[in-house]
Parts: sequence; C-alpha cells; structure tokens
Amino acid sequence: MCKACILFIFSIFFFSCQSPNNVDLVLFNGSIHSYGQGNIDATCLVVDDGKILAIGGQDSLRVLYKGRQEIDLKGKNVYPGWHDAHAHFAGYARGLSEIDLKGCHSWDECLERIATYIQKYPEKKWIRGRGWDQNLWGGNYPTRREIDSLYPNKFIYLSRVDGHAALVSGNVLERAGFDLNTQIDGGQLLHFDQTDQLSGLLIDAAADRAADQVPDLSMEEWSQVLKLAETKLLAHGITAVTDAGLPLNMIGIIDSLQEENALHLRMNIMLSPDADAFAYAREHGKIQKPALNVLSFKLYADGALGSRGALLKKPYCDHKGSGLAIHRPVYFDSVCTIIYHLGFQANTHCIGDSANGLILHTYGKFLQGKNDRRWRIEHAQVVDSSDMHYFGEYSILPSVQPTHATSDMKWAQDRLCLERMSGAYAYHSLLNVAGILPLGTDFPVEDINPMYTLLAAVYRQNSKLEPENGFRAEEAIDLNTCLRGMTWWPAWAAFRERDWGALEPGMFADFAVYDNDLSKCTPNQIADIKPRETWIDGKMRWSAGARQIE
Repeated sequence: MCKACILFIFSIFFFSCQSPNNVDLVLFNGSIHSYGQGNIDATCLVVDDGKILAIGGQDSLRVLYKGRQEIDLKGKNVYPGWHDAHAHFAGYARGLSEIDLKGCHSWDECLERIATYIQKYPEKKWIRGRGWDQNLWGGNYPTRREIDSLYPNKFIYLSRVDGHAALVSGNVLERAGFDLNTQIDGGQLLHFDQTDQLSGLLIDAAADRAADQVPDLSMEEWSQVLKLAETKLLAHGITAVTDAGLPLNMIGIIDSLQEENALHLRMNIMLSPDADAFAYAREHGKIQKPALNVLSFKLYADGALGSRGALLKKPYCDHKGSGLAIHRPVYFDSVCTIIYHLGFQANTHCIGDSANGLILHTYGKFLQGKNDRRWRIEHAQVVDSSDMHYFGEYSILPSVQPTHATSDMKWAQDRLCLERMSGAYAYHSLLNVAGILPLGTDFPVEDINPMYTLLAAVYRQNSKLEPENGFRAEEAIDLNTCLRGMTWWPAWAAFRERDWGALEPGMFADFAVYDNDLSKCTPNQIADIKPRETWIDGKMRWSAGARQIE
C-alpha cells in the first residue's frame, strides 16, 4: 500500500472523534511535500486545532472534510517549515540593535560603520557590534588604537563574525580587570606587535569575560528585538530554531513571550552549563511545551578556525600553535557525568580534529555502543578519518552548517594543509557513518537564508555560485537528504520528531508556501527563492503580500 494511503487511513482513525465537516483549514490543488519518516507528495492538506488532520489526494479528502477556511493553492508548493538545527536566535536578535560589521572588506570600512552608528545614537555609552572578519582584508587583526583615539568616552565591544574573538576598547580591558599578567584558561589576550601592551584583541574565554561587562538589554528591549528577529526568520520560511546555548534568564524571557502569544517560533534551546542551569535541571527536569523544548546542555571544546582557536592535532600550517582547548579533558568527564545522569543531551562545539577526537572518545565512555541518547557534536568541522567511525558506533549526531564550508573555502586549506582537508566539511562522509545529518546555519555567524544551506549542501557553492564545480564536491548530499536535514532531522535531534518538522497526521501545522518546486530549480534560481507565506499552528504568521488570506 502506498505511503499516502497509509497516512490517509491513519488520519481517519487517529482523529475519529473529529467532525469531518468542521475543520479549520483545507489547502488543496497544490504540491505538498511531507518530509517525515518518508517523503510523500500530496495535493491536499487538512488542518484542525493547529495540527495536521490528514494529507493526501484532494479528490478523496475534500469529500470528507469541509474547512472554515479553504485555500486553492493553484499549483504552489507546501514544505514543512524549515528548522535551523544550530543557530543563535537571541544573539541574532540582540545584533539587530548593534553595529553590523558583516561584509566589511577593510578595517577602515568597519570604522566608518562605527562612526555612523555613534552619530545616530550619541547618547549610548556602551557600543556593541558584531561581524568583522579579518580574512576579508588580508588576515591582519584590528587593534584598539583607532577606537581609543576616536571615542575615549565610549565603551566598545566588537565581536568577530564567529563570536569566538572580540576587539574591545582600552576602558573595557580595565573594566574586565585585564593586564599583562592576566592568564585565562581557554582564552588569549593579544599584544600589539613588538610591544608589551594589550591590543584589545581577545580570543574565546577572554572575549567572554569582557562581554560580561556589557550591560544587558531591558525586558522591553528584548521583546522588541526578539519579535523583529522572528519576523525576519518567518520571511525565510523558518518556523523552528535550535538555539545553541542560552542562560536560564534568557529562556525565561522567551518562554514568557511565547505564553503571551507574542512569539510563535518553535524553540529548542540548549542550556548554558552553569550552576543555576544544572540546579534547575535537577529540580525541574526537561521542558517540553508545544513551542519550547529544553533538554540539553551546550559545551565548548575549542574555538573557531577563522580566529585560529580550533584545536588541532598538529600545528596550523599558517601560524604557530595548535589552537585553544576551552577546557581540560577532566572537565568533560565531570560535566558529561552530570548530564548523563540527568538524562539530558550533551551537545558540544567541536571544530578542530583534536577537539572532535576528544569529545567522540569522551562520549564513548558514557554511551558505550548504540543508544538513543542523541548526544550531538555541533559543527564536526574537521574530523580525523580515524575518528569518523565513532559517530556511528556510539550513535552520535553530527550537527553541521553547510554554509561554513563555502564561507571558509578560500582559506581553509591554508590553515589545515592538504592532508587534513579530507575530513573537513565532510558532510557526505558524516552522513554515511551517522545516518542522520541535522543542518543549520549558525546565524548570525552565517546568513539566516535556508536556501544558502541548500546551495552549500547539495551544490557545494555559495550564493554567488562559487566555485563553478563546487568546493570538495565529493562531499555533497542529495536534495531530498538536504531537505530532510532542514526539517525533520533537526526535530528528531531535539526529541520532537512526533510533532515538529514534517507534515503528517498529528503533527503541528507549520509550513511554508512556495511558488517553486525545489526539486526542479537550478542553482542559479535557488539563492533568490523566498516563500509566499509562512504558517505556524495552522495560522498564517507571515505573508509576502502576493495573496492575502482572510
């Protein structure tokens, strides 16, 4: 029996108490793609009380169900709403109120944007920005010299694009208590060349400590930027986000806005591993609400490749040293013991091959073979071929961001040398050993646009369609695998596969409507594709305005 028939019959029994003539919504005359355990193509979708009631052929379903709202799709395509498997939603939201330094091709261009921002907000004492990338202007790090000279009365904190380094003004160094004798585990304080003065450039844990000095937004400000961020995501068809690490107070803000019906995105949130979060988890356990999921902790094994903080087994090819270990191995043994006994997930940031190897072996001590713990390695960016098999052996999920490959491709080999490239951005290889590959963007490190993920994963190209034949094209994945990695697999990786990420009976009615059938689009069409509408809980939350629905 065909999959569509099975789902249709199941829907009748599952919702036998429902009146077939009294449903909220019927969409028909379209191409509806389910992307659950197995993708089916249907022409009709029935929604009631915020959930999928039935999916199948319109000739049969429109006889059984009459909707209070009936929509003729006129051949348009319906996909499950995209779920970004690794992002920083709250960080992206906060960035909307800060200086955007992404795409600057010189430090002078960064200074111009800083000046424009300060002229616009002269009353602000603390100035925060994000997005600079020294790789776009030759590789030389900026220093605090200019910002100290131009703005002596401002406290300035400028985060690198990956969030693993920051440039701060001299007064922020003072506020953080930094001097020439400061030593920080998992962090570095860089000096001016040939001097004994701090340059203001901070790596990883040092940048985090300085960030603690920056005043937080008010509740009203958070509400404003979170709502704005949600609108931007909905405009790209995104209905769910996994936020890779937040403190309890930020989760509380998001929860309260969802309860007030002010935020609608489904949020799977990893807890930051501090004492308060562990105490909360011991007392209250997991949070699993219709739109909020909290059952994991976010750990960090190393920094980023772009700032040479990724921990490598051998030294960098273009720099002295092998990167930064954020914590000693004994820390991971200790914290994973707590997480394991709490029944939570351990989700660890690993970029370099040494970091990946360390965490794969650490996880193995606890998981000891096949299991359903769904512990994750976030990024899995450079994996030694001798360690690759541990993903399958211990049922560890590699959660990857395809656009990292196309952002890093111009300089990655300079850092890694040719011999390490075989395990770098190796998405096809990771899929082969793990059997599942949740896909994300890591926004705001990368663009929020899920179509860029598709281009990078399937064609190994960036939004400019570079390179022509794809970057390490042998590691491409096929389109259907990619779309499952952008919908149902992120839900599965969050233990929400029964109600998020697919269009099947009993699941939440979260979907996006497109003019385009993605399977028929060429690479030069994909980057510009955007949805007509985005729906959550069977309600239209965003529309491009091409067709308004009453």
